[in-house]
Amino acid sequence: MIELDPEIRAEIVEVYREAFGASPYYQGEAEVARFAREALPIHAAHKGFRCVVARDEGAVVGFAYGYTSAAGQWWHDWVAAQLDPAVSAEWMTDAFELVELAVLPAAQGRGTGGRLHDAVLAGLPHRTALLSTRDEDTPARRLYLKRGWVPLRESARHAPDGPPVLLMGLRLRAPGVPSG
Repeated sequence: MIELDPEIRAEIVEVYREAFGASPYYQGEAEVARFAREALPIHAAHKGFRCVVARDEGAVVGFAYGYTSAAGQWWHDWVAAQLDPAVSAEWMTDAFELVELAVLPAAQGRGTGGRLHDAVLAGLPHRTALLSTRDEDTPARRLYLKRGWVPLRESARHAPDGPPVLLMGLRLRAPGVPSG
């Protein structure tokens, strides 16, 4: 398990609060508290956890993190159930889950998200990467498409009353090519 420095962790939570508090996400204080108290510590304990931060004048202005996808993890099992078995086998075997990528609204539009994306995925030993994002035209979705992510399934829902999400995949290396 990777232990995040408490100061960096607090800054990550603040970025999460600001980045996801506005449209189209509207994450309130209850969701931010759940992220800080539950999601982030659970995710940091997963095998292959990797977190990168972007700073401006010493302060964290963005972060991205993920970990190795594995059966038994909630999101992995949910995605596997959403995909055709052949698609699941192709994309979910030896995959990295890009879980969060967030940039402070005041720091957006300067390439920070793209640099965080590239840094968190750089040199991974996995064959593919997976993520889910809002199934609408957002800056995040445009970033992922620009960086080569492909849609695997549209209009999936984490919860019956939740917003539709787009499941996406990215090839990190070709099948049969050993990591390096």
